[in-house]
Amino acid sequence: MIATTFLLVVVVTCIILYYLRPKGYPKEKEGEWIGEAKPGETRILRGYKGVEKVTDYTPQGNNTIADLVNSFSKKDKKEFIGYREQLEKVSVKKYTVNVNGKDVEKDIYKYKMSDYKWFSSIEFYHLICRLSAGIRHIGFKKGDKIGMFCETRYEWMALSLACARQGILVVTVYSTLGEESVKIALEETKCNGLIVSGDTSEKLEKIIPDCAGDDFKVIDIDYDGANKPLGTKSYKVTSFKALSQSEEDESNTPSVTSDDTAFIMYTSGTTKSPKGVLVGQKQILLFAKAYNDSLDLKEEVLPAYLPLAHIFELCLEFGVMSNLGSLGYANPRTLLGNFCLDCKSDLIALQPTFVIGVPTVFGRVRKAILENLSNAPQAKQKLFYGCMKLKKRMYINYNICPPYLFMPLLHVIDTVVFKGVKESIFGKKIKMLITGGSALPTELQTFLTLILPKVSVVQGFGMTELCGASSCMPPGDATTSTIGLLFSHYEAKLRDVPDLNYFTNMNPPKGELLIRGPPVSKGYFNRPTMTKETFTEDGWVCTGDICMITENHHLCIIDRMKNIIKQPCGEYISLELVESNYTTSKVVDTICVFADAFHDFTVALILPNKKIVEEIAGGKSYVEACQDKDVCEKVREIMRNNETGLSNKEIIKHIALVSDEWNPENDMLTAALKLKRPSIAKRYSEVIEGLFALN
Repeated sequence: MIATTFLLVVVVTCIILYYLRPKGYPKEKEGEWIGEAKPGETRILRGYKGVEKVTDYTPQGNNTIADLVNSFSKKDKKEFIGYREQLEKVSVKKYTVNVNGKDVEKDIYKYKMSDYKWFSSIEFYHLICRLSAGIRHIGFKKGDKIGMFCETRYEWMALSLACARQGILVVTVYSTLGEESVKIALEETKCNGLIVSGDTSEKLEKIIPDCAGDDFKVIDIDYDGANKPLGTKSYKVTSFKALSQSEEDESNTPSVTSDDTAFIMYTSGTTKSPKGVLVGQKQILLFAKAYNDSLDLKEEVLPAYLPLAHIFELCLEFGVMSNLGSLGYANPRTLLGNFCLDCKSDLIALQPTFVIGVPTVFGRVRKAILENLSNAPQAKQKLFYGCMKLKKRMYINYNICPPYLFMPLLHVIDTVVFKGVKESIFGKKIKMLITGGSALPTELQTFLTLILPKVSVVQGFGMTELCGASSCMPPGDATTSTIGLLFSHYEAKLRDVPDLNYFTNMNPPKGELLIRGPPVSKGYFNRPTMTKETFTEDGWVCTGDICMITENHHLCIIDRMKNIIKQPCGEYISLELVESNYTTSKVVDTICVFADAFHDFTVALILPNKKIVEEIAGGKSYVEACQDKDVCEKVREIMRNNETGLSNKEIIKHIALVSDEWNPENDMLTAALKLKRPSIAKRYSEVIEGLFALN
């Protein structure tokens, strides 16, 4: 009797554990190959729910931004658009940085923020209607173009929707772009006006295009007056507050069609001057289909903090709004709480269900966790790393589907060790992190997957030219080094790149990734030559990315055609691949690798971790430590732990430590926080030449 009871308990327990186990993603999400392959190309791959026909509709039936705005009034979502007010800004520390060879004193500030304040969907609809009327009243009409030059905030979105719903084209430029780049965008599009806020309004005199006439209009979100002198001219300046108090008048709102252009989005540009990508009314809305079907997202809560001039942030926000989720506008400074003063971080205050970010952001999260852990007792550190190692063997090696008898042990580990870490950073409701913008290092993806229980850490791919994201890992997938599975409104293929020895007849196939579908842009504004170079006559976008497609149809970016250097030995070096290996080192905050056609080795500039370098230097300042040859050699030794998998030609031979700040403002990074290699090479040309000369 006892044996029978025991056996019954075991069987019932096993059945329960079996049905409670993580189940991965449905195989039908992998899509299928169709048609016949052309010479030098693969067959065409189509995504989930788009195999028979590439989808060209949204689940909500919205064909224009006007349709989207009208949908806000049909259901009263109480917490739809949220924001926090800055109550106090306090300088807590002064520090010195080297900017263009000069020492500049700067302040570190902390911010006291209010709780989130919310617009309901109906309130936000009426705000957009009032803004629409106000914009027409000050002289804008259908077909006009208005520049958007401000940071991410709810007013950015409200004004954009108010313009686009009535056929006024919104020209987006990053708030961190240099003055000359902004001026190029405004002059090239012949903008009729400009929207600014905060710091960007201080640059007005330098960025107002020379071609602007007396009827050029400025909307300053933070300005509370009527007219503002700008150099030799005085332009009409209207505040957001004044526009928001206009009388609603929907009778005069011009109509728009799904084929009309809504945005001209200027890319941040890693090499040349920015170029404007045409984004249509319907094209920006089509991502909502993938948001529902491929990502399994519905009425979610998203912190909005990345640049809205970046297609990654813009298409995700449209996905949330299409499903009447909640958008909580946040500030990069207060997102994680590092610079909060007597208040909760944006993430804790908002309690999001998913968070998007670029690898740089999630890399900072990892380093913050490990720095806090380094100050903990040895017993706690050993427990943390021991559980990570155990969980990695059972969890990652089985792609989040370990043998179900191990689930109780994993549940205990997650509850005791990792749950508190997750909730202290992202809150209690988080279920997904989505990363894009650049490749997510494998070690970082694995780390986040291990320490964030019941959170899918997924990587996606998109381009401004694609008007959004084209692929993403499905929830429940722990595959690394992949940009996931194709969405239903795109199709993809590879073509041979013989110069780099990538061929589609390899197993698995490798070549340049080409993507086509209804969301694909019509091209670049007034750049016919560049349009022909990137967009083929039959609608394919040539991404410039070297891709491999696995047998389960995962897309894997393995190289970039632009950042591959042929050394004199005849071997090709991928600079981004080398950087991705070293960027996970605890001593490296930022790295820029260089190779050329005259040397058979690589060199690098390193922005080292301030805390570690000062410890190595034994009391010297950060600037002094970076100039110390012994410190440089010790940093190089630490970096040797990250050379696994690199060939002798790829391993960095010489480094220089840099104490300068690299940011979009000094042209070292793009607004999307990618390296601007040509700008870095120009600024540090003597240092780089010296590193190569060491041999």
